[in-house]
Amino acid sequence: MDAQVKQRSASPKRKKPEPFVQVPWWWIKMAAKAASSPATLVLVELLYARWKAKSSTFSLPNSRLKALGVSRDVKRRVLRDLERRQVILVKRSARKTAIITLIGL
Repeated sequence: MDAQVKQRSASPKRKKPEPFVQVPWWWIKMAAKAASSPATLVLVELLYARWKAKSSTFSLPNSRLKALGVSRDVKRRVLRDLERRQVILVKRSARKTAIITLIGL
């Protein structure tokens, strides 16, 4: 009987929350430039755009990355790599900004 009581009273274990980090934008830009990694800026900009849009589906115009010193070729390469790894879905239209959907967030 004691075993049955223990089973009922045991509360389900809660999942530990995922780690979360807030980083100042100026620090990310400085670190990405120091590491010669414009791809890092694209990755962080994807997360920022998702947060700003309050949706996992959003657009990421070249002009936004150009202001950070990231070329459209780097953006294209990073998006294709993420798409190949099934981290994002990209809907492309001729001469239009791609629509990006982050998977698993």
